[in-house]
Amino acid sequence: MIDVFNEQIEVLIKEGISNLYWFKGDLKKSFYRANVPENITHKIFGIKYNGKTLTKREMLDKLYENIRNQEYNRRLEISRNFVRILIEHKNFVPQDNNHRIEKAERVALKLREIVNEQKKQEEYRDKIKTKAKKANTRNFEDELMNLREKFLEVEKITNKQKRGIEFEKFFTDLMKANQIPVEVPFRIVGEQIDGAIKYDGHYYLLELKWQKTKSNQAEIASLFMKVEGKLDARGIFIAMEGFSSECLESLPKGKNLKVLLLDGVHLTSVIFGNYTFSELMEHSISQASLKGEIYCNHNIVK
Repeated sequence: MIDVFNEQIEVLIKEGISNLYWFKGDLKKSFYRANVPENITHKIFGIKYNGKTLTKREMLDKLYENIRNQEYNRRLEISRNFVRILIEHKNFVPQDNNHRIEKAERVALKLREIVNEQKKQEEYRDKIKTKAKKANTRNFEDELMNLREKFLEVEKITNKQKRGIEFEKFFTDLMKANQIPVEVPFRIVGEQIDGAIKYDGHYYLLELKWQKTKSNQAEIASLFMKVEGKLDARGIFIAMEGFSSECLESLPKGKNLKVLLLDGVHLTSVIFGNYTFSELMEHSISQASLKGEIYCNHNIVK
């Protein structure tokens, strides 16, 4: 069933449920089946404007206005139940000449596609986790020991350009040790890309910075522009010295979140075995998806 709730799914639910039922009494029953709190249901069905009750679509709009401030898991439960009602419905037969039930049928088909795609993504994540476990059984700790030595050597380099090149090589080795597909740095017309990784079915363009100062908003904006010009791409900006306070205060929230921000604390935690890079990615993606935060905290609860 639906694991990630977003605006697209909310719109589909409203369109589907409001057109599935012709009689408002049946719509009210669906609210109970979806486990909408009884007080909210009575409130919505009792609203009148100029002596008229709300339309079925207006009732769905009011419902989501009421539950928007509830905890995420509660909203997800109600939405999952509505999705289940739609995709499990068998007979899309109109109950009146004006009943546009075919709209609900189209929504049900679309939601089935989304559910199937999320299942595929979950299977892919399971494969990634299985690969990570296999890495732990095949002398992964020995590889980490070698990587730690390389990391300390890179840290000693004082020449900025040379350290950048060696840092890129080191990161490639770190991804290989974590069983994550990685592309080496490359150049296209007008752009230098510090490499890319493939994770959870998505390509993430990399920006790797190991400089004396904290990275600023302009540097991050550059990666945003590179990502925007690529099909379904995302980005990871790794700044070993962290990010300026002005930069963090101005981070986007809630819309067009295509770039994740990581710093030296994140990376050294991976290098020194506090968590794997796969676990860091899962944590970072979940914080961006659920809370709209592209710069996640450093502590991961396994």
